[in-house]
Amino acid sequence: YIRTLAEDIGEALGCGAHLTALRRTATGNFDLSRCMTLQALEAMTESERPACLLPVDSLLPGHTRITLDAANAGRFLSGVRRRGDWPDAQQVAVYGEAPHALLGTGHVKAGELIPGRLLSPPEIQQILEYPESQP
Repeated sequence: YIRTLAEDIGEALGCGAHLTALRRTATGNFDLSRCMTLQALEAMTESERPACLLPVDSLLPGHTRITLDAANAGRFLSGVRRRGDWPDAQQVAVYGEAPHALLGTGHVKAGELIPGRLLSPPEIQQILEYPESQP
């Protein structure tokens, strides 16, 4: 978007324009103060790296949390809508009950949980390998 904007401004001025550099300094809750360089990560031992991880919930601020039992979690991961006693919500974060892990996101309309983005079982396993990053 910003590259196109620069080109449009240059065209309007009749001189042309382009960007020589573009650096994202923030997105959502995250800014450069919380970033690490690859060199810093490479300098750490394997056992030090997990301490740098943020909780999965930090990716989903403002999402309503829903926890499903094993049977419903499996159906949710298959993309099947679930009926429940949930209020309407545009953004929900869906967790499995045991073990507690993020399954994906979706929304609730008229008491129906509608899957949106789903994590695959290997992605869930990877999250479970770092339980300190879970709420």
